[in-house]
Amino acid sequence: MAILRTARSHFSRSFGETVTWMFGWVENRSAWLRPALYGPLFIWALILFRGGLVVLPIALPVLFFQDREFFWRLVLTLSVLAPAGGFAGGLLFGLVSPIASRLGAVGTVLKFTVAAWAYLIVLAFVIIPVIEPHKRFTLRDPWDWAFIGGFGFALGIALAFGTRKEHG
Repeated sequence: MAILRTARSHFSRSFGETVTWMFGWVENRSAWLRPALYGPLFIWALILFRGGLVVLPIALPVLFFQDREFFWRLVLTLSVLAPAGGFAGGLLFGLVSPIASRLGAVGTVLKFTVAAWAYLIVLAFVIIPVIEPHKRFTLRDPWDWAFIGGFGFALGIALAFGTRKEHG
């Protein structure tokens, strides 16, 4: 049966082979779409390598039995909402890149700032209300937008500085 062969070949890959396949698949997409696909992968990598491999296997079963509502909100956030923020940031990064790339260091800051703004908007208006329903950012509050704008700009500078340092 074709479906069984496909399932066996899919599950017989090692983690390294799966990651290689995933990056190969992303690299075969259009240049403007690649950052949007790398965005969720970057977010998942941050979740996994910033404690997810140790904390999540312990915390999730405990949460499942102690506070099932929070467990499902956390699962939704980690598996869908945070990567969606990465997708949004990556998509804007890819769309701004053709113009911003002509601006040198300023363009690099612009690309990362726009990507950070997109992720922070998802964080403030979608993720935080799901994780902590009593805390809400509001679209009308100028201080919420000032936080998103200022912190996004700071992140843009930090990320741009990091990439410029790596590439010379």
